[in-house]
Amino acid sequence: MNPTLFKSPRVLLLGAFVTFLAACTTQSGPTYTLHAVSVPNQQAPIYRVSCEGLFESPKSCVRVAGQTCKNQPVTWLEAVDRVSDGAPKKDARELTFMCGTPAVAQPAPPQAPQAASQQPVPQPPAAQPQAKQVAPQVRLLLQGNANFATDSAVLSPVAKKNLDDFLRLNQGVNLPRVTVVGYTDATGSEAHNLNLSQARAAAVVQYLRDGGLRAGQFVARGLGSADPVASNATAEGRMQNRRVDVRVLAE
Repeated sequence: MNPTLFKSPRVLLLGAFVTFLAACTTQSGPTYTLHAVSVPNQQAPIYRVSCEGLFESPKSCVRVAGQTCKNQPVTWLEAVDRVSDGAPKKDARELTFMCGTPAVAQPAPPQAPQAASQQPVPQPPAAQPQAKQVAPQVRLLLQGNANFATDSAVLSPVAKKNLDDFLRLNQGVNLPRVTVVGYTDATGSEAHNLNLSQARAAAVVQYLRDGGLRAGQFVARGLGSADPVASNATAEGRMQNRRVDVRVLAE
């Protein structure tokens, strides 16, 4: 019996698997989420990037940080690592960073020593420490392919995790107005893009309402492909233009 007859199905199956894997890699593209983080007493913008895609790695997050900071140096503030069997996997997929070098506080000048004959001046009693007030997070940017499936307004697990963080930071805070604006890239008709961006913004507002976010007013708007933040001529630019911007606005 010819052994080639047994080998041929294996070769065909292997070829089909390689073709499927290549297709997945090409169609899925890079998937990451980049959003801004508001920190009290910090004027320089701080960003958090998550790379949870099937074909992503920590190098993808590092690359996004470099593209965001452009000509400025990247200062890493925090890396969140996954844990397996009680030990870190050293495969961080969520990084917090800022562009440039943070300002370093200057030390206080030394005080002159008191003369030996000078009587010590009584010091007032130390003030009791006040409870630290936590400032609410005033903006959240959901950007990239990881927040919604293609042509869908259903929130992904990555998007829900980011919104849960937003809810946690604003727990117990009465916000004046929360505005959620959805955007798409320039692919497809403008009428379709307007409807899709409106549906995604409404899905985010509903999730925040159901999560207990307290606000005097919720506004959901869909602007389609308006106001792009990058060129729609490249896949990377179109991915940045697909975003939902959540902002807390004063009355």
